Amino acid sequence: MLSANKEKVQSFLTGSNQFIIPFFQRAYVWNVDNWTELWDNLEEEIAEIKIGNNQSEHFIGTIIIKQKESEKVGALEYDLIDGQQRLTTICLLLRAFYDFAEEANLKNWIKNFLVSVDSYGEQKIRIIHSKVDAKYFQKLILDENGNIDDWELFSELKLSDLEKKVDNLNNILGAYIYFRYRIEKESQQDSIRDYINIILEKLPVIHMALSKNDDVQQIFDTINSLGVKLTTAELLKNYLYSKRAVKSYYDTFWSPVFEADEDAIEFWNRDRTSGRIRRTTVELFLYSYLVINKESSVKIESLFKEFKEYLKNKDDEQLISFAKEIFEYAEVYKELPDGENLTEISFIEQDKRFLHIVREFEITTIFPLILFIYKNVINQGERNAILNVFESYLTRRTICKLTTKNYNNLFISLLAEVKKMAIISAQNIKEILSKYTEDTSRFPNDDEFKKAFHSSKLINKYSREVLYCIALYQLNHDYTDNPKLNINGFSVEHIMPKKWRNHWNDKLEKDEGVRDFNLLTLGNLALVKGKLNSSMRDSAWLKKRDALRQYSTLRQTTDYLHHDEWNEDIIEHRGTDLSEIALNIWTK
Repeated sequence: MLSANKEKVQSFLTGSNQFIIPFFQRAYVWNVDNWTELWDNLEEEIAEIKIGNNQSEHFIGTIIIKQKESEKVGALEYDLIDGQQRLTTICLLLRAFYDFAEEANLKNWIKNFLVSVDSYGEQKIRIIHSKVDAKYFQKLILDENGNIDDWELFSELKLSDLEKKVDNLNNILGAYIYFRYRIEKESQQDSIRDYINIILEKLPVIHMALSKNDDVQQIFDTINSLGVKLTTAELLKNYLYSKRAVKSYYDTFWSPVFEADEDAIEFWNRDRTSGRIRRTTVELFLYSYLVINKESSVKIESLFKEFKEYLKNKDDEQLISFAKEIFEYAEVYKELPDGENLTEISFIEQDKRFLHIVREFEITTIFPLILFIYKNVINQGERNAILNVFESYLTRRTICKLTTKNYNNLFISLLAEVKKMAIISAQNIKEILSKYTEDTSRFPNDDEFKKAFHSSKLINKYSREVLYCIALYQLNHDYTDNPKLNINGFSVEHIMPKKWRNHWNDKLEKDEGVRDFNLLTLGNLALVKGKLNSSMRDSAWLKKRDALRQYSTLRQTTDYLHHDEWNEDIIEHRGTDLSEIALNIWTK
């Protein structure tokens, strides 16, 4: 190997550089998650520039190249051994900005990063792809007259619909469409240069140059088997335990919890969902731990950088203490119910029920606060009481459809207050939550909560969770053979179907708009197994009732099967009944 240096992206896209992707490389596989993360990185850097921070940057990985022997004068050709995904994406992003730009000089400036002209006057594309990607990439980069015939159809979609649409396209074409959409919806002509400068200057890579004697295939295989990109945990481990004072504690504070055996390694490297992005368990743990210590927001995309900043001024004793505390928190974290442990639960399993709700409602920003409570509240009864307060708070807010946009700051603020408590108790936490008055943080009262059962239209995933918890509550008595319920296979069925006009017209007693609204509320929703759900579709009430009598065992459904009709009044009545049960579960 000749060298390994930190480089700006611009250094690869200037002069007569051209990169050839070897035939043994995989195709371009980046998808919406990767493109979204890159776009979010750009937006973060734009924000940093606006506040005058010119030192911020986002490291995006490694690029490994090996120079080829070219027969043309002045040509610099390289095998692109690793980094084709990120370098291809950068070129597609630049092309999208090129098509958005209106100023001729600006377009020419951008074009010079995508193509070069060799000593023979021939135009050379920066990256030569292999396999099926070649035709898509070459057309997108070299086409002078715009690239997408049906662009107007894409531009009219909502972002969520566009993301689904591009999933069915070639990934290169999908990446271009995605970036062009985000640029045209979120950028201005006068900001193009700022974005381009960030791409070229603020997205550094590690540039590794190979010598002519290095075996390209062997190096590529090694990269893919061992992995060039170290995880946050590996980077933190190497950084922390390279310190002379901490090195001897590796077998005490790191290995026993993170590398104890194959099960431990598999657990910490298991994928989890964090917002739109998949993260490993260890990343989410380290994120939660750092939030607890900093009592401020942490960027999970640059987590190791945040850790280095946090540790840079600590002395030896503080570093040892840090290593010990990481170990202690990790021991707590690995015992939190998760995954298969949450598939089948009973109502009285308070901790599992709470974490089940957090998972299904996708409220991951509360995890640092919950981890701190698990670590510092030893009494299980008191801890369960605290979880019950949070469960009621989150569920009431979800059913009342109050915003989640402030949750990150809210839970960090609450964490800071809890850390100051001489005694951490459910009562003290409840008093804090009850003082909030803004929609971003308030604790809905009983009247508002009851009304929401008649007025809120929740997404199916949230409705399923509410009905699931109510079903657990109704199974929680001494005469139940099995108080546990498995969430798998359950879906939400509209008892009065959305297509009620097919078979329910003769039963219309109120305005059609009232019916269309009421059938989406909780009073009209039933928790059923998927097979039954498919068989019912938009059937008339009597047919649905027969099917439910045969297959349903949940009281929230069976208690209402004596009705000869299903109409708005019964929906209202059932909604009221469900709200009364909910008041017993999620008290204030």
